[in-house]
Amino acid sequence: MRIGAILCMAMLVAVCGPAARAAAPINPCALPPENNHLVADATETGVISLRFYNADGARVAFYECVRGRPQQLGSRRVDPDPDTNPPTTLKDAATWSCDRLVRRFAAMARMPDGSLASGAYSVRTVSCAQRFELSVPRRIDPGAKARIRVLDRWALGGIRPQLCITPPRGERACRKLVFPRAVSVAAHRMRASTRGRWRVELRVRGHRVRTFVAVGGGTRASDVTPPTVLATGDSTMQGIDSFLTDELGEAATVRSDVQPGSQISRDDYWIRHAESQTKRLRQRVTVISVGAATDALPLPTPAGAIAECCDEPWMLAYSRRVRAMMRTYLRGGRGRVFWLTPPLPRYPPRAKITNAINEAILHAAEGLAGVTVARVDLIFSPDGYRDVMRYRGRDVRVRESDGVHLNIPGTAIVAKLLAPKISAALTAPQPRSG
Repeated sequence: MRIGAILCMAMLVAVCGPAARAAAPINPCALPPENNHLVADATETGVISLRFYNADGARVAFYECVRGRPQQLGSRRVDPDPDTNPPTTLKDAATWSCDRLVRRFAAMARMPDGSLASGAYSVRTVSCAQRFELSVPRRIDPGAKARIRVLDRWALGGIRPQLCITPPRGERACRKLVFPRAVSVAAHRMRASTRGRWRVELRVRGHRVRTFVAVGGGTRASDVTPPTVLATGDSTMQGIDSFLTDELGEAATVRSDVQPGSQISRDDYWIRHAESQTKRLRQRVTVISVGAATDALPLPTPAGAIAECCDEPWMLAYSRRVRAMMRTYLRGGRGRVFWLTPPLPRYPPRAKITNAINEAILHAAEGLAGVTVARVDLIFSPDGYRDVMRYRGRDVRVRESDGVHLNIPGTAIVAKLLAPKISAALTAPQPRSG
């Protein structure tokens, strides 16, 4: 038996207790998804953290499912606290990979009452399309050396991309650029003897990062920086951002800023955060999905009263916050905004919240040129909640087992539908905001 399998069996016995020794081993990757307590968070660049909820002090065993088989990642136990109910967290449980973008995780715990709590969750991390940043001098003298600096934005290392240099009217020369594990910067020097425009290109897993060096006077580097697309929001944006990176390709640089658990109804965080994002990125397009089924805190009205969700005064107060964010993202007419309406969740009380949020979003966008409300709710829940939808002639499961989030196919569908509209916005004349 392989060592990994022995360790996995040992973890299962530790979770399930002495009785598990006589029973068949439990495969956490094969447990039904209805008993879901697990969330995988891939919003921190380069790593995936796992959170298991409502463990009540039990030890939780975490796994990655690879071809249906569990691979042990570790176990954690958190003392119970009835006031805060903290999740059991395995931070940095796994790292992103250029070769495996879709990752599935599982976890389980034997509860104090003897019952088994389990969970499964899948995430799709970003590809290597924008993993590396390539820096070169824009201009050097003939015969001089140029320092090429390559930055691994994931800060993981352990990869060997191909660096190719092509002189004007010459043949391309390529070499491996070695990043040891945990090393995020690599450098190379090139001597440019021929006048003209030299192309410097980094290739990895079918993706390319390209720039140019002008050698000698009278030569232009002609290195055009692609426009920036900001993909932001709460956990409902996770997955959509990575698929947008691939769908848009070299037409844009997608910057992801996902804040799980954040809420528009909680203080003025999102209003301030929108201002900070826009000041830093000056993005051409903002794609935002925020307002999960728990974004329902009381809101102040202009008269000084407190409105409870989800009647008209609350929707108007929520709408004012959304409209302020939309105006910020419009950048005085230099930007475009695609605001996604969340699809209805499985549970009726939460569906009431989502309906109120969507009405507020529609009201906020009225009269604002450059704002498009993308009706994700009508795509995935036109007549109420559904796990499966018809897409391109096939039945596709599009929801996570928590009944709130879209799963990997669901987020892929959103990105595929949005990408042509975003591409058109990147090339269209910039509107003026109302």
